[in-house]
Amino acid sequence: MFGLFKKQKEEETVPEWYAELQESEQRWFVFLEKLESKVEELAAAAIPELKQVLQEDEDLYKRTFQRVYAGVNGQLKNIREKARDVYEEKILDTYYNFNAQVSVLSKHHGLVSNFRNTCSDRHNKFEEHCEYWSTEIEKTQERDLEIEYQKILNEFETIKDKFNCTQCGGGITIEKIFLIETYISCPYCKTQNTFAPSTQGRNLQNIARGLAEQRTAHLLEEFETENNKERELYHQRHELSLSLIHESDPKIRNEVETKMKELEEQRQFVIQNAPKLHRVYLRAMYDEWNKITPDLKEHNEKMYQNQLPNL
Repeated sequence: MFGLFKKQKEEETVPEWYAELQESEQRWFVFLEKLESKVEELAAAAIPELKQVLQEDEDLYKRTFQRVYAGVNGQLKNIREKARDVYEEKILDTYYNFNAQVSVLSKHHGLVSNFRNTCSDRHNKFEEHCEYWSTEIEKTQERDLEIEYQKILNEFETIKDKFNCTQCGGGITIEKIFLIETYISCPYCKTQNTFAPSTQGRNLQNIARGLAEQRTAHLLEEFETENNKERELYHQRHELSLSLIHESDPKIRNEVETKMKELEEQRQFVIQNAPKLHRVYLRAMYDEWNKITPDLKEHNEKMYQNQLPNL
């Protein structure tokens, strides 16, 4: 009986206006759940469509894909703006209204603050949900350059033996993929013939670096993983250092200091090793680039050498 009486007493201390806050909070949660479902439905329909459009878009600048991509992002942006508008109009206005009425000295003022914090946290969770799907949609821009490269190679195999001298009509074999208009000497009459590569052939220069980067992405990931370790190790060591401020036990201090020393040794190794991994990546990437467009090797090597002093 006493426990029941106490519970009733506590319930009586909850102000009547609190029910309005709870109702606003519940409506806000339901509203965001519906918007999250819309975001998922949008992404589920858009991602496969965007991938297909990208593959089928023959335009060099992928303008059809870009239009569809912009449209999808526009829809996602509208959903996020709708959530922000409702948050400001329904949640913040409600908070400011009650905050003005309930004194900060009141024991119930915390209910008002909790309302805002809870609704704000839920909005942040919604934004994280949107950001995840936004990133997934963004990934559809990542072209499979191996497919585009293979198309260029296939086209080259088709045309390399179909070029004839304008003077004598003799067949001229195109020895390699040219990136710009080039003079080719006829092996029979020595006439200089102008060979103009196709739009697809010219595009090799535009995709070469990207293709080389895709082929060596695993090496870049190894470098970035190693490079990020430095900050992680630094923070771990710093936290241990802070823990010693009020520690008086010699044994515990010794154990912590030993661990700090180990972490610092690991950190110094990473500081020395990360640039090495970066150089390994760059060398491999430029090697791939040179294989794809050997005519650009001299230019590429100058770029590579210019980057080395900064590593």
